[in-house]
Amino acid sequence: MTSFPCNSCGECCRNIAHIPELKDFHSGDGICKFLKNNRCEIYENRPDICKVDTMFEKTYHKFYTKEQFYNLNIEACFQLQERAKIINFENNYTN
Repeated sequence: MTSFPCNSCGECCRNIAHIPELKDFHSGDGICKFLKNNRCEIYENRPDICKVDTMFEKTYHKFYTKEQFYNLNIEACFQLQERAKIINFENNYTN
């Protein structure tokens, strides 16, 4: 895997309430104010915390291999998608 296999479901952007680095990105509802029509309006300039690969390189490479870090993030995606009742979310990722 050379880059994180995001399927663009938007669930991570709908669940930012407990991410300190994103406290200014929602208006109390936990949904990023830059998520419009399931797309990030500031994608090219989004915060580092929203970039799996950047966060791995900056911080998490000290604790995990890239594959381990991706798998942790994919599991978090699965949990968010399951809670949102997104059907067949497992099929949206490739390993």
